[in-house]
Amino acid sequence: MEKQATFSDLTVLWKRWSEYRVVEQTFNRRKFRYLVPVPGATEMTYNCAEHAEQMVADALELGRQLNMEGADQDCLCADFAARYGLLGPDVELGQAIGEGPDTPPPFRPVGTAEYGEDMELFQKEFKRLYQHLLHANGGEKAPAGELIGLLPYRLTAGRTPQLIWEIKSLESLLRLTYAALITAPNKTLKTCKNCGRVYYNSRAKSKFCSTRCRNVYNVRAFREK
Repeated sequence: MEKQATFSDLTVLWKRWSEYRVVEQTFNRRKFRYLVPVPGATEMTYNCAEHAEQMVADALELGRQLNMEGADQDCLCADFAARYGLLGPDVELGQAIGEGPDTPPPFRPVGTAEYGEDMELFQKEFKRLYQHLLHANGGEKAPAGELIGLLPYRLTAGRTPQLIWEIKSLESLLRLTYAALITAPNKTLKTCKNCGRVYYNSRAKSKFCSTRCRNVYNVRAFREK
């Protein structure tokens, strides 16, 4: 069952910035690469659950491109962050926050202009999602370990109690939505028959991510005949 049907009233407010970049910093004598907002970027708060299915498709496509090990990986990650924000993986468990001037970006408060995430861990999340999709679709290589997500909630008091989900991180929403889509009876996460792009489409007969890809494939198939 898809997320929209299961959690139709889910709202997860998340903060993103209009532009991100990769910076290098040394921490404990090790050099790290962090994905952080560009100074002066515009701050935006939005409901990231509203179009979560499309976010999952974009995350899987990012994982596919990262697995291809192209030269523009930093730009791909920065573009995803600009559309959806950083993942906030430690929010659900309780983020360890430092206050010193040399505090690394992952230990700054989530949603601030100073917060950032380790690029290696950021990319790993998308690669694992894509590897899980490949294995679910018949691929030989299985992802390392299970995908686990936290689902915090509260139950209101009264004669008609309501179950209210309190998902606090983009990572948890991403994993929850992917889990709902990949286990649904109808296959909505698809791979374009022409270009290989991962996309979301609820129509059972959809085989191409765009009209252009469908036309290119059909023309090529016609010429081959």
